[in-house]
Amino acid sequence: MYFIIAVLKLIIILGVVTTIHEFGHFLFSKIFKIGVNEFAVGFGPVIFQKKYKDTMYSLRAIPLGGFCAIEGEDGISEKENSFANKNVFQKVIVLVMGATFNAILATIIFISIAFVTPTYTTTITGFLPNSVLEKAGVSVGDKIVSIDSRKVTLQSELTKQDYDLNKSYVTVEYLHNGELKKTIVEDAIKEIGYIGVSFKIAEDNQSVTNIIDMVASGGSSVEAGLKSGDKILSVNGITTSNSSEVISVIRENPNKDINILIERNGQTLEKNIKVDSKKLFSLDLESTEKVKTTLPLAISSAINNAKTIIGSYIDLFKGKVGIKDMSGIVGIGEVVYKTEGLLEFFNLMAIISLAVGVANLLPFPPLDGGKVVIVVCEAILKKKLPPNAEAIISYIGFGLLILLTIVVTYNDLIRIF
Repeated sequence: MYFIIAVLKLIIILGVVTTIHEFGHFLFSKIFKIGVNEFAVGFGPVIFQKKYKDTMYSLRAIPLGGFCAIEGEDGISEKENSFANKNVFQKVIVLVMGATFNAILATIIFISIAFVTPTYTTTITGFLPNSVLEKAGVSVGDKIVSIDSRKVTLQSELTKQDYDLNKSYVTVEYLHNGELKKTIVEDAIKEIGYIGVSFKIAEDNQSVTNIIDMVASGGSSVEAGLKSGDKILSVNGITTSNSSEVISVIRENPNKDINILIERNGQTLEKNIKVDSKKLFSLDLESTEKVKTTLPLAISSAINNAKTIIGSYIDLFKGKVGIKDMSGIVGIGEVVYKTEGLLEFFNLMAIISLAVGVANLLPFPPLDGGKVVIVVCEAILKKKLPPNAEAIISYIGFGLLILLTIVVTYNDLIRIF
């Protein structure tokens, strides 16, 4: 039953995200009087079809996407309302509107979620023991205004990991009794160990257990054979009963070999793991002020979510993220399976929608971004690419995408099973 529900969730998410994407192409094709031969929800055999004016509207049997068949998008059409006969501005707008509508959907969901969940500001209400921020002279009640000249308004911005990690300190501006002050926070960036796992929340929702919930792609835990559901009994001989105790030992052992004792299906197994190393930014804050969500705060939350997703693509091009760190449809299905409640479900829909939109803008055929490059190059050179050449480029790009999908799916299967 849980599996069936997960499949239904995945179908809904992919169906909504794809339909919204294709509707963006459809709407602006109509605005620019470009012919649309068919607008379909789903793929495969037709369940229902109805033609209205010049467009066939279809519902198809495989609900994992959809398409908008634009007249002459492939460059082969002599009709006056063909995509090929429109100017470069209209072509580019039609191509990018799919991703734009994905971003609009994600923004609406992120803002809506922000309004129904607590908002935490940067006003400090508690420090962790031996806090580096408290040692730098900041007190409870102070409000952090900026970190390394970057303005911050939400608690989530105080834990982001996109600050300069090549130094050990950050400059913090804060308000103390209404007066703006500045301090240098030493040891705000530390090297820690990690193995790439997350843990299940206890049934009382008050603590996090020592049972693995998900194993991240590319982490050392995959190589060691850790699986979802494994219960970590001890690390380096130290008994662990919750996630904090597990993480505490692992963080102290970057780039070292550790011994983990796990319980799996009633059996006790021993695993040796080479702990990965990464730099972590932390101000050692325990809590910040909780306030009623306003529209500006909701918009800030949506922007921060968008920056995180777009940042993952930037990391991919910078080489910080590799193929082994990527997840495909199987990995998405795993995340969907583990979502609980409507808020998590819609938050995941927003993340996937924005991720799909950004991915489609990459300058790689046959993605929308690749088509934009071709359209712009044709406009600059004042010469159309031969249809056969465009088809060959698209086929090569499609083949490479299929190959990437196979590799990523294989990695997901190895990691999960």
